[in-house]
Amino acid sequence: MSRLSPLIVATSVLLLSACATKDFVKETVAPVQTSVDSLGSRVQAHDDGLKTLGGRLQGSEGRIQALEQEAAARAQAAANSPKPPGLLMSTLLTDDKIKFTSGRAQLTPRVMQELDQLVAKLKADNQPVFVEIQGHTDATGSDAGNHQLGLQRAEAVRMHLARAGLPLARMATISYGESAPLADNNTREGRGTNRRVQVIVMR
Repeated sequence: MSRLSPLIVATSVLLLSACATKDFVKETVAPVQTSVDSLGSRVQAHDDGLKTLGGRLQGSEGRIQALEQEAAARAQAAANSPKPPGLLMSTLLTDDKIKFTSGRAQLTPRVMQELDQLVAKLKADNQPVFVEIQGHTDATGSDAGNHQLGLQRAEAVRMHLARAGLPLARMATISYGESAPLADNNTREGRGTNRRVQVIVMR
């Protein structure tokens, strides 16, 4: 029994040492393994993020190309389409020339002469034009009555231009009534300024 004791003791020491070594290894390796696992997860997440970013970049490039193609198509369409009418001149026939009395739409000889000069200039230019004739009034009277009066004044100018040689199909009238005053309607001078016709020539 005494001979076996040292062997038993040695074996026990070895077993205890082995257990202690395993525990030490576990305690040492476990944090390292945890760090490695965490690093692996972060690397995987980074890879996934790069893939997502790559997909977004491809999508952005596709949208940019589509926008470029759309812009080029619009530019080509604008180049092929006829140019919009441009303002050539504007003639303002105010009360000091026309002498529109309140509620009247008759033209004076002076304004007829000015309109004749306008037609002569357009004929000399020999270019297709469109004429818009705008009628305006002062604030005397009702809105509906002023709208009708503005139209009558514009029509008086249009008919004179037609008699002077401008095609009716190339002219249009519009009434603003009292809605677009140039001066104060509370004064006599202001009301006279607001009784007007504006002739706009466009190409």
